Amino acid sequence: MATPGIVGEAHYRLAQEIRRTLAQYSELKDIIAMLGLEQLSPEDRKIVARARRLERFLTQPFFTTEQFTGLEGKLVSLEDALDGCDRILRDEYKDYPESALYMIGTIDDARRKVKTGKPVMKARSETQAKPDPGPKPEAEHAAADTHES
Repeated sequence: MATPGIVGEAHYRLAQEIRRTLAQYSELKDIIAMLGLEQLSPEDRKIVARARRLERFLTQPFFTTEQFTGLEGKLVSLEDALDGCDRILRDEYKDYPESALYMIGTIDDARRKVKTGKPVMKARSETQAKPDPGPKPEAEHAAADTHES
């Protein structure tokens, strides 16, 4: 379990704030489902917006999912991930669409994504995404002929 002695005081406080925000959002989901987002107080709407942005930001493109998503994996340092979460919680990205925070690396990628209107990572090319079809039939027959005695 993460404790201030293991992860550091700042990391621990930020993690607790993230957990609290996501837990509050989870509690509000039933109200939203029944009555709609419009029925929430302005403060609750801010909590929902922060939580949704955090969820999108924490959905980062992994190297292991490249073949499924077609998106190049990103390596994000712990420091960059914490910085991004902190900036989202401080509402620096409240005017950004949630989609700008989805499947990005660092939080600064969201700015570039909004500025260009395109994802910041390269889509994998068709040739990289296709599996190797294996040897051609002619090569298989030639290989079989050389092994016969």
